[in-house]
Order: sequence, then C-alpha cells, then structure tokens
Amino acid sequence: MRVSGKKMLLFIVILVGLLFAGGGAFVWWMMQQPMFKLGTVAQRTDLTPVGIFDDFWEVSPGVKLKHFSTGEGRNILFVHGGPGIPTMESAPGFDLLSDEYRVNYYDQRGVGRSTRPFDRFPAEDSSWTKIQLLENTLGISQQLADIERIRKLLGDDKLILMGHSYGALLASLYAAEFPENVDKLILLNPADLLVFPSGNKGLFENVRERLPERDHKAYDKWQRRYLDLGQIFKEDEASLQQLDADFLPFFIKATGDTIEGAPPVSPDLFGSWYTRAQFFGLGRRHDWSAHMGNITADTLIIHGSKDFQPLAVSELYEQAIPNAQLVEIEEAAHFPHFNNAEALEQQLRPFLNK
Repeated sequence: MRVSGKKMLLFIVILVGLLFAGGGAFVWWMMQQPMFKLGTVAQRTDLTPVGIFDDFWEVSPGVKLKHFSTGEGRNILFVHGGPGIPTMESAPGFDLLSDEYRVNYYDQRGVGRSTRPFDRFPAEDSSWTKIQLLENTLGISQQLADIERIRKLLGDDKLILMGHSYGALLASLYAAEFPENVDKLILLNPADLLVFPSGNKGLFENVRERLPERDHKAYDKWQRRYLDLGQIFKEDEASLQQLDADFLPFFIKATGDTIEGAPPVSPDLFGSWYTRAQFFGLGRRHDWSAHMGNITADTLIIHGSKDFQPLAVSELYEQAIPNAQLVEIEEAAHFPHFNNAEALEQQLRPFLNK
C-alpha cells in the first residue's frame, strides 16, 4: 500500500512526539529514583589518588581539593555540609582537641576553592545527557570515592570520620560502603535525608511555616524558580549561586539563631552545580536505612536541642547504625562545633579516646 507524503509526514510527527513524550516520562521516572546506587563505590577501580601538592589533594587527574588542618596527633577527616558550602576556618569545638588530634578540612569537589568542572552546559546536549554528566562528575558516588582517596593520601588504614549536616549523610554512606576503613564515625546534626520522604516536614515547608505571612509571596516565587529543574541547565554557576544565596535571608528569618556563629561564606564559593548533582543522586524517593547496618565503626551522633531539625532525625540514624549512641547538647543549634565548643569537646574527647 502506497503512503502519501502528507500521511508519512504526519506519522513522523506523531512518532517524534511519542519518542519525546517517552523520553520525558523516562527522565521524570529517573527523577523519582536515586541515581546513586548503594554498594557500587567500593567496586570502582579508580580510587588511587594522584598526590599532595601544597594545600591541595589531587584525588584524580585534574581534580584538586583545597584542604587545611589544625592540631597535632591522629587524623580526623571532617566532611562539610551545605550541601555545597565549604568550611572557611577551623571550628572552636575541634580546636579544643588539637593537643591529641589533627583535624583535616577540605572543600569537596565542585565547591569552594576546589576544582569546579562546570560553569555552563552546552545548549545542544539533551537534558538527560547533562544530568548524567553532572551527577557522574560531582554526585554522591564521586564524593564517597574522594573520601576513600583522601584516606589513602592521609596514610590511614582506618579513618576517624566526622560529618556535619549533609556531610554527615555522606560520612554515613561512606562508612556503609567501606566499613573496614572507618574506626570511628561522628555525625553532627545529620541531615534528614537517610529516608526520603522522611515523614518530617521538609526544609522548604518548615521555613515557609515559620516565615511571617508577608514574606510568603516572595518566598514562593523564589521556591518556584529554585525547584524548576527543567530550567537549571539554562543557568551558569554564578546565577545559581545567587539563587542559592537568596534563600539565606528566608532561612535566617525563619530559624533565628540556628546558624549563628558559623563563619560567613561568599556566594561565589558556593558549589551550586554540586548541590544540583546531589539532588539528582538523592532522587525523590529512597530508603538507605538498611544500608547503615553495614557500619561497624563506633558511632557518636550529636544533636543540638535547638536545631531546626527535630530530634527524630538523629534518632533514625541511631536506630539504623548498629554501634551508635546519641547525645543531645542543650542550647546547641545547627552548628555546635562553632557555638558550643566546650560542650561538644566534652562529648568528643571521651568518645575518641575510648
């Protein structure tokens, strides 16, 4: 049967439309799933670092991580949170340990003064290609791989690993991926992302409820743009950094002094592409609590009683990690290592020395 040109053209248009719709549905489905796959990092064959060059760790060819340390003694590796906000100076709560421990800080890849591989993505690439490149380069798997490479650069058979907020989630995932390589694990106000959705109010919902009603319109406008993942690849990093910085006034107004005392970070040091890579790695639905059962290290979880996250978040980590103990510090908020130095040191030193 002969098919007319018009019918053939119509067929091609419909076929292309179906493929586009199918591709869109596939991307939508992938956004529900975490791109980070449990148990895959330890199987990688690219975990040998390049070397140490002054105040940079070159963890893989062309990727250098800015680092500094304070104190003398056994190494502690600190994993900062944000996600995507570096630690600019040593924390008073850790400085009190400097007679026995050397605390190592670093900017994660894509953050701060470390290698930042992206500014803007090519317009001709598909969204899915861009998502894959971003997540493969800066996502959770690469962050965990970098911790393993840093362990080798430090020369430690077993790490003392300490993470704050989102960094505590990364530290937990590393300890579950490499249980034989962690001696002690410390989680400071761990992020409510071990199970997602968690059943607790989300960060954005929590902030909106605490804001005065007069700020709701501006906040809703900001949130619509922030969560418009379909538009992010039209941005460059500077515009995303400004978008991220625009959240801070809302957050501070809503949560009061919960981040008071933390050293300021210039927005041009935010890892804004890094942050989006974490979103794709996390997906919109996951439950990694069973994976925490792999952790063999003694674990200390610190929760600030005035943190914007409820105690139930830290309790979930405690229940999921076999050898974990939870301590709540009264009057502490989200940054006990900056604002509650003595109270934190009284918990850390006995745990580290036992």
